[in-house]
Amino acid sequence: HYATWVMQGIKKIETRSRRFNFSGDIVICCGNKSVTENAGKALCIVHFDKPRPMTDEDAEAACIENAIGRIAYDITNVREFDYKFKFTDYVVNKNFQGIFSVQIPDFAFKYKPSQT
Repeated sequence: HYATWVMQGIKKIETRSRRFNFSGDIVICCGNKSVTENAGKALCIVHFDKPRPMTDEDAEAACIENAIGRIAYDITNVREFDYKFKFTDYVVNKNFQGIFSVQIPDFAFKYKPSQT
């Protein structure tokens, strides 16, 4: 459900138990084992702000309780794909679980998103 909540603007903070050095645009994909209609699909592009320690006040926007050492990434600039696509067909490389490169197919947007 988390990926769908990001796309819908409900989940505004992503959290991880370990830090990864990334900020910028990232594609949000719904896991293959999800029980939603979006299972296995790339849903949207979002911007991740620089990582910071999660606070207890972040829990509602993160849709998860805080835990010691949890890292937060504020999510902004959600751009939903016009056409959801099976992301495993477009994986370029996989660095580690949960973070990998995806080639976005031309048909994902009716119009190309503006470059910022």
